[in-house]
Amino acid sequence: MRTLDGEETRRILTAYGLDRPTGIGFAFCDPARNVLYDWHAHAYHQLIYAVDGPTRIETEENRFVLSRTTAAWIPSGTHHRTLVTDADAVSLYFSPNAADKEPSRLKIFAATPLMREMIFFATRWRLGAGDTDPFAQHFLRSLALLCCEQPESEQPFVLPGATHPAIRRAIDYAFGDLAAATQTGAIAAAALSERTFRRLFAHETGSSWQAWLGRARILAAMAALSKGGRVTDVAADVGYSSLSAFAKAFSQICGETPARFRRRRSSQSGSIHRR
Repeated sequence: MRTLDGEETRRILTAYGLDRPTGIGFAFCDPARNVLYDWHAHAYHQLIYAVDGPTRIETEENRFVLSRTTAAWIPSGTHHRTLVTDADAVSLYFSPNAADKEPSRLKIFAATPLMREMIFFATRWRLGAGDTDPFAQHFLRSLALLCCEQPESEQPFVLPGATHPAIRRAIDYAFGDLAAATQTGAIAAAALSERTFRRLFAHETGSSWQAWLGRARILAAMAALSKGGRVTDVAADVGYSSLSAFAKAFSQICGETPARFRRRRSSQSGSIHRR
């Protein structure tokens, strides 16, 4: 995974034209893969739709993992960073006046079949392409209104974030390799004493390191299972040598076994076709 700093992120956003949005809205399909963008914000609202695999979004309060068929609405001005994985995702940008009652905070929701078709259709209008097209303007405005009316999903695809730089370093270290992450490694990444690390981590996340790491591993497993990964392979990839321990931890957080979760997500995603 390539991690971009602030200057690299700004340079890429400028090269893509995302720093100067125009019109009611436009589509952007990021060609990058396995890239973590630094903290940034947009003048326009952003809709991210996970086409065929997990996408990670982080705000100052939380980290979210989008499984396929799931979307995120990021209001304009929201300070965030995103991890572009090797899965396909579509981003749509909407003018602040595209919807009358847009959400004031990041919102995660399940995309309906109608929304999925509309999102794919909207990819024809890249930056500036629909500025003078009345059909494009009405279509994008309708899609923005539809997104804003969607109820927020009740799902466990979220982790508490942190604002303290040392704790953020520890969290970034963990996400670099969840299977191998340890508290000793996190303390080293944070450059803190063990006592200070424990106190700050609990204050920032509301959780102990071990509880947070366990949940992070299950979130990663959920994303991988949503993409079609085998239960045994996913368990090992996120750090579980015992399949029974993995199933128990997974069920405690998700309320169902990994195998059942995989089957359910596969059936929900079966109607998706890529364009």
